[in-house]
Amino acid sequence: MDNKNHFFQNVDKFLQNEEFIKWRLFKSNESEEYWAKYIKENPHTERILKEAITQFEDVKINPYKLSDIEKREIYRKINNKIRNHKKRKWITYSGYVAAVALIGLFSIFFIREIKQSTDSEITHFDRIVGQALPEKDIYIITNGEKIKLADKSHIGLKENGTALVTDSASRTKELVLAKAYLNTLVVPYGKRTNLTLADGTEVWLNSGTQLDFPTEFRGKTREIFVNGEIFIDVSHDASIPFIVHADQMQVRVQGTSFNISAFKDEITKTVVLVNGKVEVTTDNDFKAEMIPNEKIEIKNNLVSKEMVDVSEYVSWKEGMLVLNSTTMSDILKKIGRYYNVEFEKTLDVTLNDKNFSGKLFLSNNLDSVMTSLSLLSSTKYHRENNKIFIEKK
Repeated sequence: MDNKNHFFQNVDKFLQNEEFIKWRLFKSNESEEYWAKYIKENPHTERILKEAITQFEDVKINPYKLSDIEKREIYRKINNKIRNHKKRKWITYSGYVAAVALIGLFSIFFIREIKQSTDSEITHFDRIVGQALPEKDIYIITNGEKIKLADKSHIGLKENGTALVTDSASRTKELVLAKAYLNTLVVPYGKRTNLTLADGTEVWLNSGTQLDFPTEFRGKTREIFVNGEIFIDVSHDASIPFIVHADQMQVRVQGTSFNISAFKDEITKTVVLVNGKVEVTTDNDFKAEMIPNEKIEIKNNLVSKEMVDVSEYVSWKEGMLVLNSTTMSDILKKIGRYYNVEFEKTLDVTLNDKNFSGKLFLSNNLDSVMTSLSLLSSTKYHRENNKIFIEKK
């Protein structure tokens, strides 16, 4: 055994020693005298003992002051774990790291439990809290004018430079749009709409999306700009390519349908092709052609391509979420956009990292969706006014 491993093995013995742990937790005069005598009688272990003390003290990252009763409970839990470690003969460097980690883990977890019982503002270790946000309107900006639109309206551009807006009750109104400038359609969280462009291209806008588009296409290309998520079915015209500009990329097509998700405030951008063929070019000069059922993903300036089940990415258009080993945090991100709810992003909540598969039908009633999610994920859900709580059963 080399000297380094031998050193760590001896440190490990101290960290798994019951008297050492009691000394560092309780520090009585009797224990101080005992260890002072130990060092005097075993001077060759002084450096190793000091390293063990340093490692033990390093895990005290929480300033909360423990009572003697609390310390004894931590000591009992640590001691049980140490016995299990000894039974498995984990006397290696990795065992030494594990022993220190156990001390820190039990200390932090025990402190967390104590603080939760006395401080109602601390988030439960396995509880996710959401807040329903104030409702906002869909609107279109044209000619410098901001015009409100009803949720789930359809906007159809006509050849004469006007738009016919049809709401969910089949009521219609006509808008005069700017011809010289791009129009901007803004769909806030909690709302959705769809748009037929002047060439017949159909665009579905998910919640939290902004689309800049012309009243009519002129020139050798058809171009739109998106921040958010759209599903688009492009009207085929081989002579005039269609280009979608999004954050960190552009997608060039002639006639096809695909989903693009490119929110500027998220690090992951995706293009998922349903049918046809597209060419994706990124800001860092990556270029690739896609075939149906492929996904291109950009994350932290890295680009990847893979085959996927497209329903997982386009089902939102039909009012449904298809989940395939999807983390709770990603599910809640989608639900949050769809219903205008902000769920906290607490790293300590282990429930956020769990994966779930299945289907969620996105009805008009948030409570119905959250109840379905609780059944799918074996969690408890309840609501208090605008507050939403998800907890482990």
